[in-house]
Amino acid sequence: RVLSCGLKDFCAHGGGGGEVTAPGTAGDKRVPKIASVVGILGHLASRHAGSIKQELLRMFHESLGSPREHHKATVPFLLQLALMSPALLAAVSPELVDSLKPPVLNQLHQHFSSLPRDELEGVVGVVVHLLCHTSAGALRTLRFLLATAAP
Repeated sequence: RVLSCGLKDFCAHGGGGGEVTAPGTAGDKRVPKIASVVGILGHLASRHAGSIKQELLRMFHESLGSPREHHKATVPFLLQLALMSPALLAAVSPELVDSLKPPVLNQLHQHFSSLPRDELEGVVGVVVHLLCHTSAGALRTLRFLLATAAP
């Protein structure tokens, strides 16, 4: 429920495109509840880490195959959560990398191909930033990137 509420608020405050902002920047004010969502998830993680991880991954995969408007905002929302919470990033990144098989990568490509170039570059910048700041599964992530870049 916390994630669903956060996603709805993210969409309502203009997070439906590919815009993801670093914490503390002016754009961060457009999504007032996201800091609360991160705080609540951080608190719940001590007892429900597996459920939170499972729900984050479910949201990611469900959003890729859906044309519904709030599903288009799910990946930017999840990226924003990861920027604001290294613990959430660390919890999800190893399983996420394992799930990035060719069909999922194709869905991601289709999902983001309609974004304007500047928004797409912003999303790519955030992903690179997150990759550089995660230690959980770093070797697995590097192997994935190398295998994907040069199969």
